[in-house]
Amino acid sequence: MTFNHWVQGSSPCGPTTNSPRAVRGIFFDFLYLLVYHLVMQKYIDAHCHILSDESIWPAVACGVGQFVVNATTPDDWGKIVEVSNRDNRICGAIGVHPWYVSGWNDGVETQMSELLKNNPRLMIGEIGLDKNHPDLDLQESVFMRQLQIAHDFGRIAHIHCVGAWGKMMDILRGRDLPPAMVFHCFSGAPELAPELVKLGAFFSFGCGICDEKHIKMRDVVASVPENRILVESDAPDGAMPDKIPEIVAEIAKLRNVEFEQMADIIYNNTMGLLNGGKI
Repeated sequence: MTFNHWVQGSSPCGPTTNSPRAVRGIFFDFLYLLVYHLVMQKYIDAHCHILSDESIWPAVACGVGQFVVNATTPDDWGKIVEVSNRDNRICGAIGVHPWYVSGWNDGVETQMSELLKNNPRLMIGEIGLDKNHPDLDLQESVFMRQLQIAHDFGRIAHIHCVGAWGKMMDILRGRDLPPAMVFHCFSGAPELAPELVKLGAFFSFGCGICDEKHIKMRDVVASVPENRILVESDAPDGAMPDKIPEIVAEIAKLRNVEFEQMADIIYNNTMGLLNGGKI
């Protein structure tokens, strides 16, 4: 799918029957399409936490056309479902972040399953492990349950992992996995990448790669397969989505690839992922 096809309404994020015109009015719909026709670059923010339409306009002006919006707690889920159904630029993901696993219970699991059943384009995220936060055993249990749900519903999982790569790899090996996994702000060692690719991983990079002090992260950017690279803002806690073009430029520099070529590669990677979890 080309960028222009998406502008004309063929978004992989969900149905477009509720047009932007019906929601935002004729003026905003016209302005939105005008910006797209004037801005030739194409970018997708593969991981953020923005829950309002207004927050994405600066990014739209920079050519960022779609946004994968992740939850952290069940309190986010209703808003994410609502905005992703209303705005075809938004691809939603629901999950319980490792910092908030104390809120997981049978009722939350039932709610997740119902939302996934009723929203076939909804993904799972942000889930995972974080060694810097308490209850690592509970984190592991909740992560494995959400990973199994992602497999059972055939949904992409968006994964957070900090300082727990040994445990992460132990969990992923020899079990049922989702059709694809996005490792958000990937910080694992470069030598983990080949095995993760075999397991269905994509690697999303944010503004951290622009800091020359992050040597390991920059080494990973230069070494992972090009068809597994995504970019993200992690807004509002990281950069804002209008920084996405700068991140793409840094990846192009690290991989010694022309900027336009790298932008196309990453866009196509992300569209392929959103269109079924496979390139």
